[in-house]
Amino acid sequence: MFDRKGILAYCAILASCVAGGFGLSPWTIVASACVLMLISMSNHDGVIARLGGGATAQASAMMSTVLNAAWTSGAAFVVGMSIGYVWGLR
Repeated sequence: MFDRKGILAYCAILASCVAGGFGLSPWTIVASACVLMLISMSNHDGVIARLGGGATAQASAMMSTVLNAAWTSGAAFVVGMSIGYVWGLR
């Protein structure tokens, strides 16, 4: 089945990797992380309900989403930078 959220997440990670490879601005990490956070937050209703629905559950779900998106985008950028150095793009 066609999954728009999965393709959008893939494109966000790919954009961060390509930006790192071609030596573009590191602000693409922030843009990519924002897209990944929005995709992930759209699925939090079921997770928060299973955790009890309290303020602590909401805060922990939000913090894990922020950290996961930032780590993923940053890692893709660093991998892109290393690929750029290997291929001689930088």
